[in-house]
Amino acid sequence: MKALGFIETKGLVGNIDATDAMLKAADVEFIGSDTIGAGLTTVIVTGEVGAVKAATEAGEEAASRVGELFCVNVIARPHADLARIMPAKGPATGKSGLPAGEQVPLDAALGMIETNGLTASIEAADAMLKSADVSLVGQEKIGAGLVTVFVQGDVGAVKAAVEAGQTAASRIGEVVSALVIPRPHASVSECMPELR
Repeated sequence: MKALGFIETKGLVGNIDATDAMLKAADVEFIGSDTIGAGLTTVIVTGEVGAVKAATEAGEEAASRVGELFCVNVIARPHADLARIMPAKGPATGKSGLPAGEQVPLDAALGMIETNGLTASIEAADAMLKSADVSLVGQEKIGAGLVTVFVQGDVGAVKAAVEAGQTAASRIGEVVSALVIPRPHASVSECMPELR
């Protein structure tokens, strides 16, 4: 996966203007857009690192002029598993458009980070997956801008991953809560997001 660039705005007008500016400013590809409640919308582009940085700078400037800019982020070398939680191409609909998946059996420690905004959640997921030997369980958007990302693995790895994810996400957004459950009850899997 190439570099990823994110612009998150409060409202759709700033998001659309940012998308337009990003796609015109550099050789980047539109990955998708998403609404996550509370008026937050996110647009994501991909391309070479320099192009993505230039695009997000242009998008940030555009969104700041017409809308309320929430956050901006570039992930230079995203973990490959992030593709499973990216929105599909199309308008900001709040639906990822990804195919339905399957329940992930929880047979290891479970870690989760909840953020205000999608961009911080994806940054947290990237940091967690890169920092420790954990696997991505999924992501859940519950409205009001709250997005939770889940990983599993052995207890030590999950603790390290959650710590790294919190640090990374808090640099660009708000971490609402984080938790590690060393041995989740079997029924916990019933309330988990599907793996895509």
